[in-house]
Amino acid sequence: MTNISLAHFQSAAESAAISGNLNQKLTVTDSGDLQTREASSSLAGKLVSWHKLSSSEGTAKAQDQGAFRTALQDKFGKDLGEQAYKHACSACGYTDGKAHSLTAKQISTGIDFAVRQDLHKQGAVAQNKDIIQHFANNPNELATQGIVRVPGVKSVIDNLVSSRNADALEGTSAHALASTFKQNLRDNLTEADSRIVLGFVEQFKQDNNELPQFGELPELVQDAVHFAKMVEEHKDANSMKASNLGICFGPSITKDDGLEPMAALALNQTKTQFFTALITRAD
Repeated sequence: MTNISLAHFQSAAESAAISGNLNQKLTVTDSGDLQTREASSSLAGKLVSWHKLSSSEGTAKAQDQGAFRTALQDKFGKDLGEQAYKHACSACGYTDGKAHSLTAKQISTGIDFAVRQDLHKQGAVAQNKDIIQHFANNPNELATQGIVRVPGVKSVIDNLVSSRNADALEGTSAHALASTFKQNLRDNLTEADSRIVLGFVEQFKQDNNELPQFGELPELVQDAVHFAKMVEEHKDANSMKASNLGICFGPSITKDDGLEPMAALALNQTKTQFFTALITRAD
């Protein structure tokens, strides 16, 4: 089956929405076109029914689901594309995407989810850079005692994350800004980002002198190292030396979902040491 772009899926879903039929079932033809399940299609100059476009109904459904999943992954990357696909299946009441027909609702739901998640990460990256710039403009705030260790007020953090308003950083406590920075890192690191960092952590575990180049790290982690270095320069005032910063940031630089408690604890210890080494190595 010819791959079909996500734009084609989106166009078909939008057409169904305009007609008020988000439950419209869709299928992908061998030529890479989208058509309604009930419709007929012209193939090689002959009018054929949908049933003749595939060997069986189950096979056709699997092919349609696979085409949509692939289109999401091609557009948003493997990890986010897969998350969006599973979210769309779940939102439509299915746990196994291959067992049901592709609908306009599933397409719209999957694309909307991926777009929102992608924008959320972009907003988190931008906000963390704004926080770094704020502290660069106000270096005296970096001397705040326990700036990264002491949590900020949750309601303030939530407001910053939801608004992404750079102007709101002014007048906000250093603790709240640092907590917002850490939350952005923790909540927006992708599975792909995590795999990259885990590979470097494993190399570091085998050889403590083995550290990646700064530019090889995911952007969110690069910014975390940058911010930590800024904080560490004021360690005499804020009591945040490199090892303390490693404890604060290290556990958040990868995802540990599915690990047994003892394995997660051991990994966190290594990540703490790894992040500490990133701070202290010579630029």
